[in-house]
Amino acid sequence: MVHPSLGLPPSDATAGSPAAAARLRGSRERLAQVALEASVRLAPYFAERYSDLEMRRFLRDLDRHIEQLARALETGEDGYVTDYGEWLVPVYRRRHVPMKDFIVMLGGLRDAALAVLPSDEARLTRALIERWAARLKHHGRLAGDHKGNPVVRFFWKAAGIGDDSVV
Repeated sequence: MVHPSLGLPPSDATAGSPAAAARLRGSRERLAQVALEASVRLAPYFAERYSDLEMRRFLRDLDRHIEQLARALETGEDGYVTDYGEWLVPVYRRRHVPMKDFIVMLGGLRDAALAVLPSDEARLTRALIERWAARLKHHGRLAGDHKGNPVVRFFWKAAGIGDDSVV
């Protein structure tokens, strides 16, 4: 993804697959609903873990995810989804959403988008979403995204002496 302030030209909107981007944008609202339903189908705990308000936020977020995916498809640059995913990490951490749940949402988005696109464009979409999820997997290993190893925690807290607020 180029940056205009560096003197580089903007991305070419016809370099990738603009027809696929138009299909995604044309059915964006319905795609967001189907993607959220597919996310719940992929991980049944998803609906139990999040309230209705959070699910509505996810639905709103999926609209933006679809737009970024469409930009990446039309320009052929995966930076539109991978850099966007990196930008979303602190936002989802603030909402207490682990990266594995965000990756589940991407899986739902993949399933919904593949239903709209023909096979050659579906292959490109699948590859973009795989790169997006691979970039996010790194953040899932960071502290705060999972409970961690209780043995390591025990030793980290000076052999368990002290309060639980340290680690």
